[in-house]
Amino acid sequence: MSLTAEPVAPRPSRVPADVVAPAMPVPPPPADDLVLAGDAPAAVVAPASGPVAATPRTSPEHDAPTEPLPLPGPAWGAPEAQLALAEARLALPFPVPAATVVSALTTVVLRAGDLAVKVYPPGTDPAHLARLATALAGSASALLPVAPPVMTSYGVVVASPWLTAGAPVGWGGTGALLRAFHAEHADADVPVWEPLRRVVAVAPDLPDAAAAVLLDARAALLDAVAGLRSPLGLGVVHGDVSPANVLTGPAGPVLIDLDFAARAPLEYDLSSAARRADAGELPADEYLAFCRAYGADVRGWDGRAVLDAVAQLGGVAFRVWDDRRAGRPLDWLDDAVARWRTPL
Repeated sequence: MSLTAEPVAPRPSRVPADVVAPAMPVPPPPADDLVLAGDAPAAVVAPASGPVAATPRTSPEHDAPTEPLPLPGPAWGAPEAQLALAEARLALPFPVPAATVVSALTTVVLRAGDLAVKVYPPGTDPAHLARLATALAGSASALLPVAPPVMTSYGVVVASPWLTAGAPVGWGGTGALLRAFHAEHADADVPVWEPLRRVVAVAPDLPDAAAAVLLDARAALLDAVAGLRSPLGLGVVHGDVSPANVLTGPAGPVLIDLDFAARAPLEYDLSSAARRADAGELPADEYLAFCRAYGADVRGWDGRAVLDAVAQLGGVAFRVWDDRRAGRPLDWLDDAVARWRTPL
């Protein structure tokens, strides 16, 4: 199960300062009174019905959660992404000019004239990407592709309009945009949240004892997630909220990188800012601006510890993959394993 590019530390690649999107009026900040652990503003709340997280889907070969967005293998990168785009040109409904690499990590982002092309590694499920695009179609608060995903021999290709960067959006603007996104897509048919799939994916690369501890921690956290009570309710979450995932163009701000959008407690999208504030990465005034613009502060919610632990364990899985890819030793793993013997 996984919702966000689960890492809290290293960030997966994303569409850059790009894309033209429809106009989206940012709602004015709500009153100074913030929701701490009670009812959320009516415009934001989604019905608190249905499961908090999905029962893990499993593949018959490995009895592990199926991963629609797998991490790439060590031999996949920018050259393969260019080959994928060359193949996809035959299927895309518009011409695609020569492309240059913008970023490469878990995906590769290319700029091709007025298009931002995102290439996912082999094994990516195009149906997952298509479902998200369909569920969020017509969005005024999120950037969506301009054509269906194209599966090629070298990966899955998705094209979006390229947006020249406008004025940056801070945490206050991000909170207002997130509020609008939650309200606009409260009933969208996105997948139910499946956190921590990547812990299972990286476990075979670890010593048996370490893998067992992390898998046991995952199971304990999934049980805790299933028992969460969400004051804000369940809704469609973005999964990786920060100003880095907001672009501004002539039509206004939009959220990008919707790959991990899912139905989950809305608090999940607010908890990343709270973690940054607690760590001193986000100044107190900027965090307060985010909370006021959204209308809630999750720091007083007793379920936040569970969401923080989910994000942190996801970060461990990402770090394992990233260090293996870069050939770095896992000399930090013993300390991590010791921490996860007691997940909560």
